[in-house]
Amino acid sequence: MKLIFRYKHIVVAFFSLFATVACDDFLDTAPANLLSSDGFYQTPAQSEQGLMGVYADLRDLAEDEFLLLSECRSDNVWANPTPNALREFSEISSFRAGYDLPVINNAWNIWYKVIYDANVALVKIPDCDFGTNDAIKEQFLGEVHFLRGWAYFELVRLFGNIPIIDSPMSPSAVKDVAQSTAREVYDEIIVPDLIAAKSKLPLGSGMVDSKGSSIATSGRADKIAAQAMLARVYMTMAGFPVDDASALSLAETELKAVITYSESNGDKFWAPDSTEWRKQWMPADEYYNRYSIFAIQYRSGGTGNPAIFWFGPALPPTYTGQRIFGNDFWVEKSLMYEFDKTYSVNGEDRKDIRGIGYSVLTGYDAEPNFPAYSQTTDKLELADGTEVDVFTNSIFYKYLPSKRKIANLNMSLDVESSMLNADDWPVNLPIIRYEDILLMYAEILASKDVSAAMNIVNRIRQRAGCTPEVASSAAAAMESIKRERRVELMGEGVRWFDLVRWNEWQSAITDKFDRYNNPDGTDAANVKNGRYLYPIPLEQINVKPGFYQQNEGY
Repeated sequence: MKLIFRYKHIVVAFFSLFATVACDDFLDTAPANLLSSDGFYQTPAQSEQGLMGVYADLRDLAEDEFLLLSECRSDNVWANPTPNALREFSEISSFRAGYDLPVINNAWNIWYKVIYDANVALVKIPDCDFGTNDAIKEQFLGEVHFLRGWAYFELVRLFGNIPIIDSPMSPSAVKDVAQSTAREVYDEIIVPDLIAAKSKLPLGSGMVDSKGSSIATSGRADKIAAQAMLARVYMTMAGFPVDDASALSLAETELKAVITYSESNGDKFWAPDSTEWRKQWMPADEYYNRYSIFAIQYRSGGTGNPAIFWFGPALPPTYTGQRIFGNDFWVEKSLMYEFDKTYSVNGEDRKDIRGIGYSVLTGYDAEPNFPAYSQTTDKLELADGTEVDVFTNSIFYKYLPSKRKIANLNMSLDVESSMLNADDWPVNLPIIRYEDILLMYAEILASKDVSAAMNIVNRIRQRAGCTPEVASSAAAAMESIKRERRVELMGEGVRWFDLVRWNEWQSAITDKFDRYNNPDGTDAANVKNGRYLYPIPLEQINVKPGFYQQNEGY
């Protein structure tokens, strides 16, 4: 299990460039001492190395933000509230986490490391001579604007009022930069950066490296990624706590642009059937970035995805040769119910193909020297008052390219031979998928065209083998949309931020506690007003005591 003390190394790591990866080419990153020196960024190749250094900073975010600070915070996860030691996942899920929890400081540091490296690149790249290839320079600058805008967006969603640092600054100068309001951060840097990215970046087919060679499948941010991220930003601004209704039309424009691009390019980003949907999570060259609009890229050999290790408990040898023991948390039982219920399709009983055996694992049989998985069931009261039995210890399984999953999909992959350890899985983390875009657009449609909104929901559901749903009102359509977002995007770090922008985070968490009968270690009083944000980390507060204002509820 994950001990809180593993984060002590981050303090040192923050001051160096992480040797991480966003695709195979991203390994070629510049030494940290060169990134800000006058001796670097002198050629297009060096400029690209500096850019790759910004991407490289992202590695630990799959675990630190998108698993722990987002997924574990939401009602998708039930975490043991009384583990055998201080565990970050338990503190976060039970809303006991304070400003001294190391992962909170770690997330702050990682995103500001992205920002620092992006600021250096934005200063240096314009002065580099690209000869007649200014379009490549513009692309590189667009990528940097995307990464910096995204970094500030995540910081605002996590912490609210934060300092804006938009140029390279010394540590002593940074100490004097006061917090800006969240709205100021949106208006002054997040939206402008993403608009700049949208205007500078080509479509994926036009993405090139410093030599002009195509990198269309590399996973680097392109124009569509910028539009998709901008749509997410506007949808967030339209909801709680910003509540800017005018942002909804701006979101609609960007969402329509992404959808039109997909439809005009053979339904790009859309997995056409259930098998393809299942294969998109597999670390095969033909599936990397096939169905993701933007993803953090991971490859084994020292730059793999560390989050997968922490998603579940130990698995027997017929699943993996890696020693996984992960964290003490499971698929929350109301979410598990969505995967376990039966649908009648063409006279056959079916379950959601996204669930058991692919996104969730309900157990496994005993193997030599490995006991069977001990599953438990509990009652779940449905909205109509009826009770059903549901599994309570189901394992998050979406990202694990297990031997059994590979065999079931008739794929030929040797995933584990190149892994250095159990933290080195070559599996990308999707940041924005097409289904996310479609369902955000459905939210907008729900208030003016219920039928069109439900067509989107049912397109996704029917691919998964589920029966179509019918809604007779905007409210009913929104209920279906929200449920479908929860199921389709499970494990991707989306649910918590959805609950916040819908302003349903408090009721969702206290309802979750109620479903488990409010056991020791949980207390609805901990779900305080203001705790849709995390606290400003203690280490940041202590840099200049009294300078930063702590968030409400801490």
